[in-house]
Amino acid sequence: MIYLIGPMACGKSTVGRSLAKALDTTFLDTDEVIVMSHGSIPEIFAAHGEARFRELEVETIRATQAGVLATGGGAVLREENQQMLRRGTVIYLQMDEQTATKRLAGGQGRPLLAGVDVLTRWKELYAQRKDIYEQLADFTVKVDDQEVSELVRIIKDYVISNTR
Repeated sequence: MIYLIGPMACGKSTVGRSLAKALDTTFLDTDEVIVMSHGSIPEIFAAHGEARFRELEVETIRATQAGVLATGGGAVLREENQQMLRRGTVIYLQMDEQTATKRLAGGQGRPLLAGVDVLTRWKELYAQRKDIYEQLADFTVKVDDQEVSELVRIIKDYVISNTR
């Protein structure tokens, strides 16, 4: 099992889909699974709060048997998730502020960015989570100015050389 972690908008879903294809395995995204079963993420936050959303992340990670799983940026905050992630290979997609600024323009559909200065909030969230990403990571890849195909090649090479 390969888990992709990192801040919002770092490319976990995009890289994950391509990585799964390259490894000839299945791909799931925790956010997509939650949306399919429970409705949109902004609706979940509005109706039930962030705590309920985090519970749904735990349930989704626990139930997932995909070869590659893209987690939400905050999934690493829960100890239960950290324990589950440690059972597989954890790839941290690291992204700098400049890339975040480009990718998060507007923050549409991201409840934790609603009604706030997007970059300031992103930096706050990243500061809270950065150490956890680093501690959990078996391998870190900087996504800034990298093509998806190159990221997939780097990760695939790592996975293949470390699973023999």
